Amino acid sequence: MNLVALFQCLNLPETESVKTLNAVPIPEYPDFRVAVDVEGFPVLLLPAFGTTNKLGFKNRRLKYLQFESTVDCKVKEGKNTSFKKFSLVTFMSNDRDLQEYFLQISENLVKTLQSKSGYAELAATLNRYIEIFRTLTDAPINTAQGLWTELFVIESSGSPELLLSYWHNSPDDKFDFNAGKEKIEVKSTSGSERVHEFSSEQLNPMPDSQVLVASLFTRQVHSGVSIQDLMQNIASKIQNDNDLIEKMNLVVSKTLGSSLEQSIKIKFDYDISKTSLRFYRHQDVSKVEKIYIPAEVSGVRYKSDLSSIPPIDLSIFRESTKLFGRIATR
Repeated sequence: MNLVALFQCLNLPETESVKTLNAVPIPEYPDFRVAVDVEGFPVLLLPAFGTTNKLGFKNRRLKYLQFESTVDCKVKEGKNTSFKKFSLVTFMSNDRDLQEYFLQISENLVKTLQSKSGYAELAATLNRYIEIFRTLTDAPINTAQGLWTELFVIESSGSPELLLSYWHNSPDDKFDFNAGKEKIEVKSTSGSERVHEFSSEQLNPMPDSQVLVASLFTRQVHSGVSIQDLMQNIASKIQNDNDLIEKMNLVVSKTLGSSLEQSIKIKFDYDISKTSLRFYRHQDVSKVEKIYIPAEVSGVRYKSDLSSIPPIDLSIFRESTKLFGRIATR
């Protein structure tokens, strides 16, 4: 399924008094269509969910997204024209990057809806999808660079599905990846030295926990790899796990919030990040010991230089059944 390619093949419909759309069926999903309206907006046509007074299928209108539960449409598919009721998801932007973002995320919606049968399941799936776009009016929680590096670690690992399962649900969690006693915190810099900022909690975990610091260099370039590219690569590697793809889509939207429109256009040099990626034990990183921080003091943050610290040999974790073992086999 490639909704971007399907949408790009569509011509604008003629302006008429009724809702007119030029559409094309989605291969392998004949009940679903991707379309374009008279304003050039991409539209996803879903099987009509019934009257809008049913819980979960009420019409919704957000900054970018509009959901209409039941609409009488005039649909042109090639030379054929038909009148039919659909549920419509319209993405109200002519920005090409944002349109592609919408269409890529919608691919997972189609797959998930196709596999659901009960009314409650359908409503829950649709509401989670709408929530992804609702968060785009929230304040951003992290920078594009910070998010890109986390997605890079997932995409370049030997088991992106496992890393996604341990990835934080909330962008402001203490650790980027948390598998109980095994944790990974990703740090990046666009400078020339491995100097990163840490919170006291990140370098002073519970005594039975091990934290690995993933450190890498980033460089913004015109022809590099974007957040959207990494998301697409990850989705192609775990295409059978709709729930994990949905999680990734939601975390990205929560993280970037209202900055998404600008952030998804930013690209970074993939090769520099790949060759510079190193892992360090939290015990080896210079830090302020917890015993020296008064109980009344919180939110302590400081920078630490990792340049002179030898990185950890990941092969020692190959027997790990959780997070570190998957990083070691990347």
